[in-house]
Amino acid sequence: MRTPELLPGVPMRMRFHWIPPAEADHVEFCRTAEEGGIDQVLLPAAFHRPDPVALAPHLAAATKEIGFMVCPRTDMQSPNHLVRQVNTVSAVTGGRVSVLGACPYDCDFRAHDEFWTVCDALWGQLGHDRPELYFSGSPGSASDLAIRHGDALVLLGAAPASVDACARRVRAAGREIGLLFSLVCRQTRAEAVDAALALTEIAGENAYAVRERFRLLTAESVAFAGGWCPLPDENADHWPRPYLWTGATPFLGPLSVALVGTPRELAAAIRDYRDVGVTQFVFHGDGMTVFCQEVLPRVVDHSGQ
Repeated sequence: MRTPELLPGVPMRMRFHWIPPAEADHVEFCRTAEEGGIDQVLLPAAFHRPDPVALAPHLAAATKEIGFMVCPRTDMQSPNHLVRQVNTVSAVTGGRVSVLGACPYDCDFRAHDEFWTVCDALWGQLGHDRPELYFSGSPGSASDLAIRHGDALVLLGAAPASVDACARRVRAAGREIGLLFSLVCRQTRAEAVDAALALTEIAGENAYAVRERFRLLTAESVAFAGGWCPLPDENADHWPRPYLWTGATPFLGPLSVALVGTPRELAAAIRDYRDVGVTQFVFHGDGMTVFCQEVLPRVVDHSGQ
């Protein structure tokens, strides 16, 4: 269901979502996420993943409260078809569905704006509560879509100051800001840093060929283009903040920007982002259980949620 717009001086509840690993048992993952306090599971629309709209009702039947953020391919269906699909999923899941619309290319804004304008009209004509709508992609186009049609803008992870500058206009329009991060959480900082660095070792030299192909395929995407660098610079500072690590981006791309640290350090990092108006986080990685058990309670206790 759609969340209320931001009101001046009224803080919004912080919400945390997680992307399941491709190889995960989705039912068990969603049950664990629900027990841990995760708000929604994001179901991507990648070619190697199950169809998110078809998968959501199956997972909802195996859980009780957790929500499902689906990522439809708006370039492969009509607005009418999407609205019917989402309304059906909402009906069979008790409203536990939201939608993430992607606008990776600035040149696609008009087409996306028309698509979601039609969706808005259809939801209005049907008298059906529309789902919560998130938008991601090019910061400019996705921001405009979030303001015109949505509830929240989801940005790739960055330092708080950069997020604040990019998101100020969206927050002023009463929309929420979410960030997408990989997460590496360990009991000591040394263990967390070692685990993060191991990601680049696991990637190995073959990752260069893979990521170069992906980079070329997404070269026009404003959201992705800025996250690639041609070669890893051994002298580069990959720690814009003590908890923010960009060292895997030369190997794995911009989606690998990570929050790294102990539970206490990560809770403090989340509070830093909250201070610049971030109210939602979308995480991926193997740290969901420890996040729910040791990071989330610290965030909740400190914020009074």
